[in-house]
Amino acid sequence: MPTLGEFITRARAYGYTKQVHPPARAPGANRLPPAWREGNAAKLVDLPAIRESDRLTRAALESLCERAEIPREDFGL
Repeated sequence: MPTLGEFITRARAYGYTKQVHPPARAPGANRLPPAWREGNAAKLVDLPAIRESDRLTRAALESLCERAEIPREDFGL
């Protein structure tokens, strides 16, 4: 399985760019997870809360591919 960083690199070929939400200003407010934005579209795909060097599980990779509409075959699934 690829790392999250490897997935991010391959997803760029599909027009996705990484978007990190700034920390919330209110004390105790939750911070949204990093997400992918497809071109200028409003479609966002939340990324798992792991380091980019961490390996994705098969289930996480399948979920990311499905939500981003990236063919699973691109990742050997």
